[in-house]
Amino acid sequence: MVKKFFVLTAIFCVLLAACSPFKDIKTLPPLSLEKVVISRGIDIKDNTAIPLNPTLTFSTEDREVIASVKLTNLTGRHLLRWDWIDPEGKLYYSTGDYPMNTPEGKYKEEVSAWHRLSIKGERVSDSPVDWQVNVYLDDSLIVSKDFKIEVDIDTISGFGNKPDPAKWGLIIGIENYPNFPAVDFAEGDALLVKEYFIKVLGVPEENIISLLGKDATNARIRGYLKSYIPKNVEKETTLYVYYGGHGLPFPERDGIEPYLVPYDSDTITITETGYRLRDFYSDIDNLNIKKAFVFLDTCFSGIASRGDKILMAGARPVIIHLENSIFFSGKVISLTSSSGGELSNSYPEKGHGLFTYFLLRGMRGEADTDKNDSISIEELYEYVKGNVNKLSRRKGVEQTPEIAPPLNLIKDVEVNKVREPK
Repeated sequence: MVKKFFVLTAIFCVLLAACSPFKDIKTLPPLSLEKVVISRGIDIKDNTAIPLNPTLTFSTEDREVIASVKLTNLTGRHLLRWDWIDPEGKLYYSTGDYPMNTPEGKYKEEVSAWHRLSIKGERVSDSPVDWQVNVYLDDSLIVSKDFKIEVDIDTISGFGNKPDPAKWGLIIGIENYPNFPAVDFAEGDALLVKEYFIKVLGVPEENIISLLGKDATNARIRGYLKSYIPKNVEKETTLYVYYGGHGLPFPERDGIEPYLVPYDSDTITITETGYRLRDFYSDIDNLNIKKAFVFLDTCFSGIASRGDKILMAGARPVIIHLENSIFFSGKVISLTSSSGGELSNSYPEKGHGLFTYFLLRGMRGEADTDKNDSISIEELYEYVKGNVNKLSRRKGVEQTPEIAPPLNLIKDVEVNKVREPK
């Protein structure tokens, strides 16, 4: 049996599934609540309702929340109702009383019932955070469940700082290389980073340079940093730089040097076709600007970023002491996805790089730990490091983001103002 309810544009369904046939009553058993599950989906097998992906945390990209109950020993006539309570404690929707009846002298050992609350594309997605569902049997509350709906990074409508002409952005994302393994999700991440630069950081779209895939050659990256950007920025400019792609350690006369790997690089000529990290930072530091924030989702372990393939035979990880390199001026602040010889991992469940995923979540406001509507570099770093480190350990690997210059010198530097969606 299916009932549909319509509220504004949302469609809600209440379904009742008999898990067992009717049985004759000999000794009247007590009606009881056996189980309540909040989940992302539900499946029906052999007249039994099976919750799929049970969880108490949802995202605005999820299709729906399902609250299912299992009752035992149903006899006679009863009414079941779901009330969904929004983050302000107000009733968002009620199913009304749903009848559950059995023939006289019969009972059912098990009965499952559930209700769907649509999320994606509905008003629910405009009110994230804490929700509640209350289930009533014959007007008596039998269970109350709290759950969360979080705004995931792919949903950014409504956020924003006003465009600031003093802000510029350089975004580099390379996923498919002709001479190296692919970097999963790198170009999709770069496209999303651009949206964040515009809508969250307030960088005017016309001030953003995006170099994706085959456009991210060594010559073009260097050309923009050493020629185009210097001619267009001013002393009060804040530059935001994002790089998602491979990094490579390469032995040189004075030791192992880390290189960024543009689209047209190869291992044989990396010193000519790659961009030595020291030079990359130096070129940014030489810009006549106020401040630069550099976010690197790459690693210098000799293993493919977000993968497990060797980039170069005999490659050895390089330990980068960023605080001892180009950061003497304090103009450039760098946040990198991993430390030393660690890998930079992907987050396939979300379709992003692990570092980039939490970087963007932090930027949009989750890193604002003191709730003053401003995100400092210390808050952003601690948020990203804590989440990346925790999740990577659950996956059985180590990944610890790194910051330079030393945090005690820059901890109060503001990255951006928080502008929550209205």
